[in-house]
Order: sequence, then structure tokens, then C-alpha cells
Amino acid sequence: MAQPLPGIDHIVVLMLENRSFDNLFGGLYPAGPGFHGLTGQESNFNPIAPGVGTWTVWQAPLGSATGAIPNPDPGEEFTDMNFQLFGTQTPSACPTATMAGFAANYARQPGTRPSPGFPSVPPVPKNIMQYFSAQTLPVSYTLARRFAVSDVWYAAAPVQTISNRIFTHTGTPSKLPKPQSPRPTQPKSRINNGDFTSGLSFSKIIEGDFVAPVTDTTIFELLDRAAPTNNAPACSDFSGKDPKLNWKVYYHDAPLSALCEYVYQHWCFGSLYGGNVFRYREHFSSETNFEYDIRKGLLPTYSFIEPAYTSVEYTANSNHPGGAIPDPLDLNAQNFQPPINIDNGEKLLAEVYASLARHPHVFDRTLLIVTYDEHGGVYDHMPPGSAVSPFVTPVSNFNYDRTGVRVPAILINPRIATKVFRPTDGQQVTGRCGTFVTQLDHTSIIKTLCAQFGLGTPPTPRAISVPTLAGLIKPTADAAHEPLHELMAIAAAESSARRSAPRDLGASARIRAWYGLRKEDGFHGNQLNNAVFATSAIAWNGRLRATSYPLREIVDLDADAEDALHAADIRDTGALLAAIAAVDGAARVAALTGQDPSRIRRWAEQAGLLRVPGILGDDAHLLAAAGIRTREQLARTAPAELHVRMLRAAKDLKVADFALEPNVTTGWVASASN
Repeated sequence: MAQPLPGIDHIVVLMLENRSFDNLFGGLYPAGPGFHGLTGQESNFNPIAPGVGTWTVWQAPLGSATGAIPNPDPGEEFTDMNFQLFGTQTPSACPTATMAGFAANYARQPGTRPSPGFPSVPPVPKNIMQYFSAQTLPVSYTLARRFAVSDVWYAAAPVQTISNRIFTHTGTPSKLPKPQSPRPTQPKSRINNGDFTSGLSFSKIIEGDFVAPVTDTTIFELLDRAAPTNNAPACSDFSGKDPKLNWKVYYHDAPLSALCEYVYQHWCFGSLYGGNVFRYREHFSSETNFEYDIRKGLLPTYSFIEPAYTSVEYTANSNHPGGAIPDPLDLNAQNFQPPINIDNGEKLLAEVYASLARHPHVFDRTLLIVTYDEHGGVYDHMPPGSAVSPFVTPVSNFNYDRTGVRVPAILINPRIATKVFRPTDGQQVTGRCGTFVTQLDHTSIIKTLCAQFGLGTPPTPRAISVPTLAGLIKPTADAAHEPLHELMAIAAAESSARRSAPRDLGASARIRAWYGLRKEDGFHGNQLNNAVFATSAIAWNGRLRATSYPLREIVDLDADAEDALHAADIRDTGALLAAIAAVDGAARVAALTGQDPSRIRRWAEQAGLLRVPGILGDDAHLLAAAGIRTREQLARTAPAELHVRMLRAAKDLKVADFALEPNVTTGWVASASN
């Protein structure tokens, strides 16, 4: 079978959250046969006074709050989506989507949860009909107009985030485990987010008893089977030769991909190296791991980038409507204020594009797909249609034989052949509701990868049936790609801001305290409904267990020193310790970085403290300020005395909102003594 994408060696997917196609791109081009956009006349009935007026699509003026519309989070469970599409939570077997229930469904949603400085905000029905302009989305619009969009790309199913993301990796949302019963029972499919975390408690996460719920074959496994020589090395805190891998997941705070067992098994969450799952950007580092791989010739065949879903560790940039702080008991997860602003996702998108554009030889051979996992309850005017069920044996609840709502899809490569991509290789299928032609959905990524890289038959009937991206890429470019300067400038400004940002010495302590409160909450049985919280907690607790970190975990090691050390292949605190310990090592490091020997000694002291599990860079800096400079000193200090000294050091350094529980210092002393 011919490759559908001539000259493409790498596929990168950036999957953001919970926006419909119309919400982002309804105004990209004039509506007509060549582009399924908005005319400006589309409407939903007024849910506040049914029969009296309607809510019509509209654009908010440019402003700092526009990017947070709608807030609170719209309804996104299966029953909500049924109401949005069909006007009822329980549609018939072969329903016709009117797309008229979005505003009414939004009116039924709860307001945001009040938090300090943020009173509760109720849903405003007209906000579900708002769509963005080029002024509000300068990065997305620029890329969409310079390269291509697809106006017929649908979410895999009318369900929440997790099912759609799992669909993207496996071609199925997976089935629920069969209940223990003496009678044979028909299986059920997973639908809402809580179906992936039922029975999970926070204690299981921090004790290492997490069991990834999805055991279906993933696209990652198919890639490894096809090229086993590029499989990942074992986990380690020490850098070896950088391997060229078949695939990587780059995540910020929570790799939801690790809900798949195969991905979880290849995630070294307690180590800095090894496996296939890496932070997109390490804390405080100026260069992303994604661009490092591009620059070093290590970009995998397939890369999947996950945004920051929450603002616990990073600034949330997923573009999910609603709040940025997760509630572990909430299926929708994000109704705690402040709201996520879509401007942050724009910055991430500019950065990903710039990372490729700075390396034109790699960019020419890479297809970047930017899409959204689901529509998130936000209005779209195009009715979704039938689809092939992923299940060979039908399930007793939802058989996944229809797609979700349209979602944005930007297709980026210098050799794009069209401005609006529509597939030509969909299959004509006869289903229970009649004959239809399959459309692009998230499983088209799987089918395209299988065809492009010789991975064999896609793993499910849905993934077999969908069209590929054949016809999107021309064999040669009309001209060399000129980087989009306004986007490069946005990315450069973000990089510069990170390099020079002052260190918040209280950040690690606040995050630790936040997770500590969640531990006290308990979350017995199936109360822990939030998979974002679960995977972010695994990542955070893994970070606490590490014994080597990226260089800028050391508080007073700046970006220029990091660059100089990286150039000498010193990439982490363990390697820095080894370099300083070598004969004349301190002098060599001082010469490399232009620093005086006293600062090199401080770096070595802090790097040594970072070898103690549970201690992060902020902690090591404050320990030094409290007079604790070595592991041996730490082991000899009484925990209660250490706690007092740490609080005093934080006060002397004017660390805002510093929080440190006595059990933390007790744990440090115990770890240092082992």
C-alpha cells in the first residue's frame, strides 16, 4: 500500500481540550460549499423563556476575559451531549441531530465553585454560542490560514475527554471489566470519565498500586512491534546515549495516555531517563524536551503532546472551558476558579510550531496535527453522523456507532496541498441506521500511521473503516517555508520570560501541601473520579522519588549556566555532581559557566541534597539557608528542629505563603539516614 503522506517521517499530534470547530473556526472563511463555517444566523432557542426569542451565534470583542468564554464548564457527559444534539438525554435508536439543545443544556449546568477571590459564576446561555475571532486566536488563525484545516474532523464519539483520548490511542474507548456474577452478562463500554477511575483511591496512587485501566492494543505498541530496535531503554536517573525511539508522549502535568497499560508500563515517572513518556518541559528548564529531541535528531516516528490540564504545577494551557484547579471527586474536574484562558493554549501552539520551524529539514518531513479531544459542550452547527462500532461483539449500553461533534483540526507542514482538507478514501458502510460514508475522526490518526509506516491492519473495526489523510501532502513544496515571524516572536517571548522569571521558592511547598490535603481526604472506593488528578498525582509523587533532576532544579543555576553545561553534555544534577567530583572538576565547571568557585560549591551542595528522595530544588535552597548543606547534616538534625529552622529560613527569605508540614521534614531526615 502506498504511503498516504509522501516524504513524511514524523507525525506529531498536539491534542487540546473541549472546543468545537465552530467555536474556534466558524469565522475562519466565509461559509459555503467549500467551507462549513458559520453564516451568523445559526441559533438555539432561549432556555430562559422558551418560545420567546433565540440565542444566535456571536463574537465577543477582543478583551482579556474573552478567552475564558464560556465559564463555567459546559456539560460534557454522555447525557449532556445527547441533549445538545437531539434535545433529549435518551434519543431513539437512529436519532436526527438538530444541534438545538446547547443553550438549554448549558442553562442547566451548575455555576463555578466559589474560591478565595472568586465568587460563584452562573452559566450564561448565550455564551455557549460565542465563537472566536482572528484577533482572539491569532496563532490558531494564522496557522489555519497558512496551512490547512479540516472542516469534517469529528471527535471519535459524543463522550467525554478520556474516552476520546483512549480512542485516539487504541481505536476503541475500551470496555468496562465484567462484574463478578454467576450469570453471563453482556459487556458495557466505558463512557464517562469516571468509568476509567472507578475503584481507585489516592492511597493506591502514592503507594504505587495504580493499575492502568485500558489494556487494549495501542498505536504505540504497533510502532514498537514494527521497529523493535527502537524500543525504549530501562528507567534510570543517569543519562546514557540518547536513543531514537518509535514514539514519545510529551506531557506537562498529567499524561492521560498512561491510562493505557502499555503507555503506563513505559513511563519512568520516578526517574529522569528511560521509557517513552517525558515532560514536555521540565520544571524551570528553558528548552522543551520536544525541541531538544528535534535539535538532536531524536524526534520519534510518532509524538503525542498533552497540554497542562491544571494550574497546580504549570499554567493550564489545555483550552478547556472553566476552572483550572481539579476537584478529585468531580467528573468534569475543572470548575474551581480561576478559569483557563485560551490565550495560554495559543502560546503553547506557537511554541510547538516554532520548535519545528526553527529546524526546516525536520519540519519538511513532519506533519503536525493540532486537534481537540471533544467539543466540550460548546456549540457547533454540523450534525455528526453514523460510524462503525469499534466492538466486534456489541455492548449493552452505547455501542459507539456514531461520531462526536466536529472539533478543530489544523494540519501543518510546508507541503500542504489544500487549505480545507476533506478525505477521499472514506468507506461506504451500511449500518443499523442506513448507508453512510465514514468521516475523519480521531482514529484516522491510527489508520494514517498504520498505512504510512507499515504497521499492519489497524486494531479495531472503527480504525479500519475511517479515511486517512491521503492527499493532504504534496511530494514537493512550491517554495521554501518562511517561518511565520509573528508566531516565532510569541514563542521567543515565552522562552525569554521563562529564562528570566524569578524563582518562587514557595511553589514546591504549596504543591506538596495541596497534594497532602488530597491525601487526607482519603477518596475511598470509587470516589476518585478524576483521571487528570490521578495521573498528575502519579507524576508529582514520582518527581518526589527521583534522585537526579534537570539542572535548573538548582535555584541559583541560571539559564546561561544551563546552556553552557548542556553544551558540555552535563544535563542533570547527578551528572553535575559527578563532573564537580572529578579531578579539577570544580574548576572546569567554573570555567564552563563563568561562575566563581563558591557558587559551584553551592550547586554541588544542593545537588547532593537533591539525592535525598522527597527534596526538590526549592527545598534544597531553603535547607542551605537553614544551615543544612549536606545529607549527613540532614541525617543528624532532629525533625522538629529542622521544621523550625526551615520556617525561619522561609521567613527570612520572604517566601510567600510558605507551607511545610512536620511530617515532611520527618520524612527527609529518615530518607537521609538510609
